[in-house]
Amino acid sequence: MWAASCVDVARNKEGSILGRMHLVDIDETQTLGYVGYRVGKRYIGKGIASQALRLLLEAASEKSIDRIKAKTINNNKASQIVLEKNGFKLIATSNEVFEMSGQRLKFVYYTWSK
Repeated sequence: MWAASCVDVARNKEGSILGRMHLVDIDETQTLGYVGYRVGKRYIGKGIASQALRLLLEAASEKSIDRIKAKTINNNKASQIVLEKNGFKLIATSNEVFEMSGQRLKFVYYTWSK
């Protein structure tokens, strides 16, 4: 198993980072990894995460990663849309509730496979 570091998602003309995406905890024997990403507040809703995830999936496929897992929180609809646009399937919603910023939330789990 090895972990990949964060990579720049995209940069604008001035060279500022628009966001980050990473594939971590890669298990080569199971051809499995976990994706995470974040886009800067000013760049949300511009398709950056969707495009970056598509490119990451292409690169992962070239490295023989057959499955990728992801999780988000149930109120993060934008992230859910990004995952689903890129072929991730909803597999479960956690039964455990946690509080963040005064909201009661649950984790939502997704998986992608070739």
